[in-house]
Amino acid sequence: VAAGGQGAPLVPAFHAACFGRPQQRVGVLNIGGIANISIVAPDAEVRGFDTGPGNVLMDLWVHKRRGWSFDRDGIWAGQGLVDANLLARLLDEPYLRMPAPKSTGRDLFNEDWLAARLGGAAAIPDADVLATLAELTAVSAASAAREAALACLLVCGGGAFNAHLMRRLQTHLPGITVASTASQGVPPD
Repeated sequence: VAAGGQGAPLVPAFHAACFGRPQQRVGVLNIGGIANISIVAPDAEVRGFDTGPGNVLMDLWVHKRRGWSFDRDGIWAGQGLVDANLLARLLDEPYLRMPAPKSTGRDLFNEDWLAARLGGAAAIPDADVLATLAELTAVSAASAAREAALACLLVCGGGAFNAHLMRRLQTHLPGITVASTASQGVPPD
């Protein structure tokens, strides 16, 4: 951190050692509470930063509405529809427009942040709110991957087990391979 590292500052070196490829730009997206990405490119400095919320807002919502710790496999989110107006309010967060490298945390993306943006969303079905929160994570992470001109995005952390979220990432990243780190022999955990 003192040297200017962002996101989870020690992780990019590990990702480079495990997933670096001589002729390909690879991203490793860790979707925990907050999502962070490592960009590993041939003959370039490895860098990493936070892309925005990972599972934190989805987990808050399912706990509040269902008492669950998380949405296993993204099944409940997959039953909902993205609410375009709510998504626009969520994406209006200034952090998401900041250039990388950048860092964030639960001090920003938390229950109060979510409640403020849900203000007029009482009529939105719970599953649609969850689908929209998943879309927020997918859109913000995919934006970072596109800007980095990646050939491949490997996903680790709890989000790699969310099939709905993985599908949304792939939808937003046509032409980029999106896969769990398990495909490379490294368990997502």
